[in-house]
Amino acid sequence: MVKGIIIAAPKSGTGKTITTLAIMKMLTERGIKVAPFKIGPDFIDTSHYEYICGVPGRNLDSFMMEDMFLKWNIKRGFEGRDCMIIEGVMGLFDGYGDEARGSTAEIAKKLKLPVILVIDAKGSSQSILPLIYGFISWDRDVLVHGVILNRINSLDHYNSLRNKIENMGIKCLGFIPNLNHLSIGERHLGLKMGFERSDELDRGLKLVQKHLDFQKIVSLIESSGIKLIESGLPKERDYPIDIYIAKDKAFSFLYQEHIDLLKYYGAKIHFFSPLEDNDIGQPDLLYIPGGYPELYAEELSNNSVLIESLNKLSQKGTYILAECGGLIYLSSDIIKDEKSYKMTGILPFTIKMDNKLHNLGYVDVVIKEGNPLFEEGDIFKGHRFHYSCIIDDNYCDIKKTYLLKRKNKEYEEGYTMRNCIASYVHLSFGSNVSGFLKMMDRLNAFREKAKGLKELL
Repeated sequence: MVKGIIIAAPKSGTGKTITTLAIMKMLTERGIKVAPFKIGPDFIDTSHYEYICGVPGRNLDSFMMEDMFLKWNIKRGFEGRDCMIIEGVMGLFDGYGDEARGSTAEIAKKLKLPVILVIDAKGSSQSILPLIYGFISWDRDVLVHGVILNRINSLDHYNSLRNKIENMGIKCLGFIPNLNHLSIGERHLGLKMGFERSDELDRGLKLVQKHLDFQKIVSLIESSGIKLIESGLPKERDYPIDIYIAKDKAFSFLYQEHIDLLKYYGAKIHFFSPLEDNDIGQPDLLYIPGGYPELYAEELSNNSVLIESLNKLSQKGTYILAECGGLIYLSSDIIKDEKSYKMTGILPFTIKMDNKLHNLGYVDVVIKEGNPLFEEGDIFKGHRFHYSCIIDDNYCDIKKTYLLKRKNKEYEEGYTMRNCIASYVHLSFGSNVSGFLKMMDRLNAFREKAKGLKELL
């Protein structure tokens, strides 16, 4: 049986992440092995989970993941662990479109796990009671079993609210005091990464634990339990291909479930740092994910040896997949704070950092003719979230081999040269596993062909 809880809230900015981290820390320090998950396409919160739980955080996304892949992902993440702690996304019932696809509520109903609601009580007293009652009553298939109150000013404040909340038949599981130093820290793409966390945050989380009811939380976890129907992904063969993935402070937006999927199908994963490494060998696929290259633009620009090596790989036809921050790195240069920094130049256009958000949200990605990695007509789901833009992408030697669709809008993207494709979209391989396997077939065929040519020579 898979046991666990889901941490939700009425809206973003209410204290879900702090509460989730405090509960994970409290359980881990008592010897309970936590399997950490985040609902939605978030890369940043999961980096904090790994710091506390000692294992990578994984994403659960019922909009971007096929149901078969979602269950496989849960079972992979739960292996060897005692319980799941799942942090929700936005407000409990917020999702994509009128059906609220991908919402915390949708996952809660699929998994039938108890939900803990985090309520911001600052500047409020009994007015939060109808809010809580509404969230309990709105959809009885969402099992809201407990409440944690955030930004409580005093024990008297908490006790007066606790009695009234528990009279509604829901447990009060503690509170978070109103502490200034509980902030994780933010920047233009959200919270700071786990490897950037401060000692002050850890001290704050330690203090929060004193105000949470450990026994009640454990009891709620123990009362849960779902039996996942065996959901193995189809596997007819292994693909012994070498995939080199950029991973360091500049490129850290990686889905652990993607790494698991590649390994499950036999791929050999090699990580490298564009900030520090000079040579990366001979990849069958070079994968440069998103991150914060703009924060390290000067250091990336100064690593001219690696830049030359990557250009040689591109020119000889190595397959390259770059997403968002990876697209920035493959560009000719990036303009930030009125200064220009040279990037790899594999793609000829210039990127400009802005102070405004250019795109946010899910998209359907239809593969067009001429895409080097994916088969024409296949559809993947993905998401975008970026503060930069391409100054001019009208180059005759660049194809656009993605058709992006969002609600009633569509436009071309997916910048393609030779066997390189770069995009602002973070694709979900779990949204189309058969399409992912076609990519693996293509990479393996190219490897076998290159191997045959070498043997002839």
